[in-house]
Amino acid sequence: MKSFLWFALPVFAWAGFAWAGFTWADDAADKDYIARFEKEFPKAAQPSSLGEYATAARYDELYMGGNLDKAIQKISNDSGGIAWGLSYRMMSLNDMYRATGDAKYLRANRRCIEAALAVTDDKIGKSLFTGRVVAAWGCDKFAERGRAVHAVHTGIITAPMFEFLLLARDHAAFLEELGTAFQSIAKGATDALAVHDRQWRDGPEEGAGHYIGMDQENVLENKPLPGNRLSAMGWALWRSWQLSGNTTHRDRALALGRYIKNRLYASPDGAYYWSYWLPLDPVKEERAREDVNGEDASHAGLTMALPVALAHDGQIFTADDLRRVGAMVIHGIARLGGGILMGSTTGSPKLDPGYVGHAVNWLAFADAEPRVREPIVAFYLVYKATPNAYELARLIGYIKNAEKDRQQN
Repeated sequence: MKSFLWFALPVFAWAGFAWAGFTWADDAADKDYIARFEKEFPKAAQPSSLGEYATAARYDELYMGGNLDKAIQKISNDSGGIAWGLSYRMMSLNDMYRATGDAKYLRANRRCIEAALAVTDDKIGKSLFTGRVVAAWGCDKFAERGRAVHAVHTGIITAPMFEFLLLARDHAAFLEELGTAFQSIAKGATDALAVHDRQWRDGPEEGAGHYIGMDQENVLENKPLPGNRLSAMGWALWRSWQLSGNTTHRDRALALGRYIKNRLYASPDGAYYWSYWLPLDPVKEERAREDVNGEDASHAGLTMALPVALAHDGQIFTADDLRRVGAMVIHGIARLGGGILMGSTTGSPKLDPGYVGHAVNWLAFADAEPRVREPIVAFYLVYKATPNAYELARLIGYIKNAEKDRQQN
C-alpha cells in the first residue's frame, strides 16, 4: 500500500489538507467544544512540517540523558505512575530502536525495565488490602477498599517488556550484553501476568474469554473488565507467547481478541463504535454512531492495542476491521476537521478535550483508511507543540514506515 510523504511538506502546503475543507460547526455544542479544545491545545502560530517536528535528534534532546535519569528515579506505582508514565517511556524506546536501529535505545529501556521490576510489591514489601503480596505493581489510588493490583496496569507495563525482549533477541551483540538479565526480565514480566490468572474466565461465547474484576474497584467485582483493560492484558499475553511459546498465553490473547471484536458495533456509516463498558453478550445488530455511548478516545486507543497486534499477525482482526476503526476516526474523533479532535470515539462534544489522549495511536489505521493521516498529523503540528516521548517516537516511526513504503512502491 502506498504511503505519501506528508512529513516532507509544510502543513499549509498539503493539497486538500484539512484547512481547505474545514468548516466551523453551526451547532452550539460543537462551537463550545472547539473553544475548550483550543484552550486545552493552543494553536501554533506557524506549524512546521512533520519532518522537522519528529526527529531522533529532538527525541534525544527532550527524552534521553538527564530527562531519562529523572524518569527512573524513585519510581512508584502507588498512584499509577509506572502504568501511565514509565510504561509509555518504555514503549517509546522500543519504537525509537525500531525506527533507528540504534541499540542505545535498548540500553536505555533496559534501565527503565529493571527499575520497574525492582519495585514490584513483593520486592518493596507492600501488601494489597486483601493481605496478598504480589509479584506485580499494586496501586493505592483507584480501589475504594485500598491497595489493589489492576490487570490494566500489569498488561501495559509488561507488554513493552516483552517487546523489548523480542527486539533484543534479534540483536546478537545486545543480547550477549544482556546476558542473564534476559531471562530475569522475562521471568519478572511473566510472574506479573500470572498474578491475574485467578481472574480468567472462558466465554461467554465459544472461543472467547475475558478477565473479571476481583479485589479492585467495587463496581467491577466479578464483572468482565472494560475493553481497554482486557486489551492491555491481551497485548502482553500475545507478546509473551511470541517470546516464549507459551500456548496458554496465545490462546488467551486470541480469546480476548474474539471477545472484543464480538462487542464492536458495526455502523451504517462503515465504522465500528463501542463503549467503555462492552456489552456482556456479543452484539448482533448494527447501531448508528449517535446511538452508541462512545468510549473516550484516550481509553479507546488502548482498547485497540490488542486488535492492532493481532491484525498485524493475521489473527482475528482483518483489513476490513482496521478500515472500520479508521472510519470511526474520520466520522467520530476527527469529524470537525482541521486537527481538532474529539474526546469521544463517536464525536460527541460532551467529553472534555483532555480525553483526546495519545492521538498518534490512530495512525496505526492509516494504511487501511488513508484519510486518518491528515487530521491526526494536523493535531500534532497545529495543536501540540511538544509531544510526549511516546507520541514523538510513534511519529518518528510513522515517518520511517512511510519512507519504506514509498521506496517499495
